[in-house]
Amino acid sequence: MKTEHDAKLIRCPKLGDEMTFAYCLHEAGSLPCSRIIQCWFKFFDVAAVLEKHMAPDDWKRFTSDRPVDKMSSLIEIIEKAKKQI
Repeated sequence: MKTEHDAKLIRCPKLGDEMTFAYCLHEAGSLPCSRIIQCWFKFFDVAAVLEKHMAPDDWKRFTSDRPVDKMSSLIEIIEKAKKQI
């Protein structure tokens, strides 16, 4: 997915460094980062850009997926680390 905003930079609260909008579009694999709207809404209508550029099925998955809370995310990371040991 290519947009006119791909080169724009913002500080990513998740990663703690500057990231481009293009990175945010693919941070979650085939879907955008779950925080993309929260991070970019001050600069342009992110939801409209996403809906315009995403396939209808991907848009539906993106808008219906609930973000994982921090505790669940940490447990998942710990479980993955245990399996690697």
